[in-house]
Amino acid sequence: MRIELLLKLQGPHAGMDAQDSLGALANLLHLLREIECTEAPRPTGDGTRWTFSQLGLGSVDCTLEPLRIAEHSDFGTVAQAVNTAVAGLSAAESTARIPAGWSLKAANLARRVTRTLGASPDVGMSLTLRAGGQILQEASVTQQAALNLASAVKAPHTAFGSRRGRLSGLIEGRHEKPRAILRTEVGDETITVTFAEELLDDITAAWRRNRVEITGEIKETALGQAVQMHAQEIEPLPLQPQLTDDDLNAGFWPDMTGGMDTVEYLEAMRGGN
Repeated sequence: MRIELLLKLQGPHAGMDAQDSLGALANLLHLLREIECTEAPRPTGDGTRWTFSQLGLGSVDCTLEPLRIAEHSDFGTVAQAVNTAVAGLSAAESTARIPAGWSLKAANLARRVTRTLGASPDVGMSLTLRAGGQILQEASVTQQAALNLASAVKAPHTAFGSRRGRLSGLIEGRHEKPRAILRTEVGDETITVTFAEELLDDITAAWRRNRVEITGEIKETALGQAVQMHAQEIEPLPLQPQLTDDDLNAGFWPDMTGGMDTVEYLEAMRGGN
């Protein structure tokens, strides 16, 4: 499958700053790598490398394609990462929240991408994701995205609590601090989780089960979005109901229904109607 990211920095040629333009491209590649790491089960330090399959002269008008897929990744993961990046930039243009699927680091990288853009689309940036020749996602981005992201990430505060969800992005190498990414079941949050090395076996076991509840210190933005956790307890959760069919038919507490099944109990509660 051919993955293409079409990018154009709008504006008159004379008004384009070469350093800002190169900086925006470099930060966009960093953003893609960060999101790819959150998508992959066990990322390494290196991300997918990209190449120019088309590069216009006189303006920043280019097409990027994967050159070498990272060892921890595949084409499907790369396509999902780019889709999440473009969709997130589009959302950031209109909403002051961290986009779905983005970590706090991704949001800060996107601020660097967008902070040199102009205030209107004619001096902004356009992005188009194509896979197999078909358009999957488009975005038109201006300085407004940078302003919205700045509001989204400010004033973090710390609370204590728990979150449930799916783990990915598990890093446990000797030269990296242990961390993982938790995608929550409620709220669509993407949370970077750090933990002490003595919890490594627990978080590895929980990651393999693909569903977990993590309790600990939670860093939230001013809008209440959780962005970081320091785990103190990790509990694997069942993927299937643990009650028997008889228990489910009679309610969670059979004594509560007096042995009646659900339909009989509801009829009795309604006076037989």
